[in-house]
Amino acid sequence: MVAASMSKAASVCATCKARKKRCDKSLPCCGYCAHRNLVCRYQNTSPNLPPPTPDVNLRRSFLAQSPRRVRRSYGVGSVGTARQVSPPVLFASLASSLHLPANGQTPTSAPRLCTETQRLLESTGLYLDEISVRYFQGIHAFVPIISRRRFHGRLLSFGADPQSDFALLLLCMGLLTKSTDRLGQLSPQRPHHLAEKMTLYVATKSLMAQAHALLPLTTHLIQAGVLLAVYEYALGYPERAFVTIGTYARMAYAAGIRSTPCVSDTSTTRTDWLEEQEENNTWWGIRICERTFLCELAVLNQPLASVMPAGDVHLPLESHTLDQDSPTVALASSVAVHALDAPEIGGFGRAAQAAWLLEDVLRGLCFADPDRQRGHLVECDRALQSFLAMLMQQNGGGSWGEFCVAIALTIRALFLLHTHLLARCAATSSDDTQSAVSQLALDTITKIVVDIAATREHLPESQIDHLPPSCMYIIRAALKHLHDVVARGTTADAQLRTTLRKLEGRWGGGCPAV
Repeated sequence: MVAASMSKAASVCATCKARKKRCDKSLPCCGYCAHRNLVCRYQNTSPNLPPPTPDVNLRRSFLAQSPRRVRRSYGVGSVGTARQVSPPVLFASLASSLHLPANGQTPTSAPRLCTETQRLLESTGLYLDEISVRYFQGIHAFVPIISRRRFHGRLLSFGADPQSDFALLLLCMGLLTKSTDRLGQLSPQRPHHLAEKMTLYVATKSLMAQAHALLPLTTHLIQAGVLLAVYEYALGYPERAFVTIGTYARMAYAAGIRSTPCVSDTSTTRTDWLEEQEENNTWWGIRICERTFLCELAVLNQPLASVMPAGDVHLPLESHTLDQDSPTVALASSVAVHALDAPEIGGFGRAAQAAWLLEDVLRGLCFADPDRQRGHLVECDRALQSFLAMLMQQNGGGSWGEFCVAIALTIRALFLLHTHLLARCAATSSDDTQSAVSQLALDTITKIVVDIAATREHLPESQIDHLPPSCMYIIRAALKHLHDVVARGTTADAQLRTTLRKLEGRWGGGCPAV
């Protein structure tokens, strides 16, 4: 019995604790970790955490006075309690992350950054499994830049071997999924909830800023930055989102993230191939997001940090293709960007094509010669309308689905294009037919948006994350057009506002009401 007890650890290992699964406590490595070749750490062999900082006492004091129920959370560093915290506690966490000790030496280091990130993760009140499930069942559909296979492999070892860049990625995923409760229902957007949300956002932004100075540039860190930019855009701050996505685009260049993967199925190992394809998908996510955000800015002729590739470059892999981890399957399904009429292109590929078409519109808006600009934009209009018709047919009608990002981006490009042409006609007192053509085009795409909004009026709250934040922006554009033609108070106006309130209830959109 003595020998048997000496071959067992006193407590479960960090990995099994993170998974909330049974651990056989074998020494020196438990059976689960040994079978999967993972690092196995028991509590007495874990690296020491930094000494408690002033915010720890504050948090303990606050919790002692709080009537809120707390629950156990497994999977964030050394196990503690995950709690729905109030703004004072989150502010304390933020203050701690910026605290300078009395001896004048900065505590900023990669281990300390990881610890602070884990503490902030605890404050979300979510299990790591919850964050993963919510993200991949919702947000991932419209920003599929993360390889689910590689992510889950890394998540399994996170409890035993936490890394700052992956912790920050989890934090940004949690930020995007935080607004729903455990049953998938929307949390009420009461003032203190909004304050807590903004405090969590500011604290996350602070930790990401410190990561720039402390960590090597990795794919996980850049993906976290992309998700942070998406969150800013969803909150209604496209200017912030544009700056953020540009920053991480430049970081992607500096990190050597590959944007043109090899199309051969024999040139690299399977692991290298999957990593390369994920990097390419990350680049496409940056390109799509940066151009989407730019559409909402007052000044459109700003330089973009990401470069749109030529039309003969291959589209990114769809999430389900990437998860198959098969270069042969991927090669067989590869299609060039300019192949707009190619069948069986998935949602991510169509979004990339929509961004490619939008790039042409943005380029045309910068032309100084008015005749050249008009001719170019008219050609863009034909391409966009043809592409939108094909998307709606592929999507199976007017409802949102796999192609929601591509549809929204194409509609936004058409709003942008025809609003500009109408303004130019008004400024030059033109008597040609362009004004009537653009007015009709705006009426048509507004009706499309109204029809789409009608299909989502009764969307279950548990499915709201299937709609990208760009939906809010095209609804606002449609409302603006209705108001410009004095259609305020109509059935269409009410329909759009109903769906917009539902989306803003999810994100707490910061844009002013139309």
